[in-house]
Amino acid sequence: MADGVRGDDVLTRNVLVPLLDRFAVLLVALASGGLAFSLFAPVDDSQARTQTSAPAPTARPAAVRTAGVGANLAAAASEGRVVQVGVFGDSFGDGIWWAIDQQLDEDGIRVHRLSRAATGFTSYQNVNLLDDIRAKLDRQPLDIAVISFGANDTQGIMADGRATEYMSETWQRIIGERVDAIVTLLRARGVQVYWVGLPRMRSGRYDEKAQRMNAFFAQRMRRQGVAFIDTVATTQDAQGRFTQALRNPETGRPVSARTSDGIHMTMHGYKILASGLSQRIRTSIAAARRQAGRPEERQAASPRAGAVGSRG
Repeated sequence: MADGVRGDDVLTRNVLVPLLDRFAVLLVALASGGLAFSLFAPVDDSQARTQTSAPAPTARPAAVRTAGVGANLAAAASEGRVVQVGVFGDSFGDGIWWAIDQQLDEDGIRVHRLSRAATGFTSYQNVNLLDDIRAKLDRQPLDIAVISFGANDTQGIMADGRATEYMSETWQRIIGERVDAIVTLLRARGVQVYWVGLPRMRSGRYDEKAQRMNAFFAQRMRRQGVAFIDTVATTQDAQGRFTQALRNPETGRPVSARTSDGIHMTMHGYKILASGLSQRIRTSIAAARRQAGRPEERQAASPRAGAVGSRG
């Protein structure tokens, strides 16, 4: 060979070196794609044999990530435990608690009466609802909360020693902050929230105030992403007026639905008012259980005796 270059040197320089360079480039590309390790890493035969002979147990279902399902309800569905529903409110809350307790009286759901008559957002000098609800949550953790306030709140408040008119800018700011604080507390505890609006009222003046209250609460709930349950349509006649009798959806027959004060509901009335809410709660629970892989599971409800606010 010319210039003293051996034949095997030429072969190495002209053939093998380029091939090795290309192979190195290929390795870099594979490594950047995360493949080099899997191609060249040693195989653990013992681990493979173990997986073949004894598959790993199925992981516990994760908490439901379905939109609109609170963290606690998702956990309850995943763990197969009883769903805890609490009803907060004034005397309307009492009636709604009774109604949904009747309508959700089934395995796997327990309803707690956490309402307190003659309370509201305009009377914090008597009962601070935020403190009251926090204390009740500490005693009884919940998955779902139903809230019904407002019947006692169609009035002005004192702010900084001055009288503030109902629905004035200052009134809405103060009451709105109180409302938001309660919703924030519940959601921080992982509780799914439903807010129930006021029904149609007999007195025209009081009804006008109640409907302004409904609009106020509905707006706050939209901002918070909370379900607002409008009860007006189910508590009025075909002409949109107050009516003493309402049609029972189960029988189709009219029943006495309002008490003599033209404000509160009879037991029949509360069941009619709450029927849509109860169905929504039942549907949410079923969806959570289905997403958790427990669609047909029927959990045994804990004994009602001794429940918070239980009947009797």
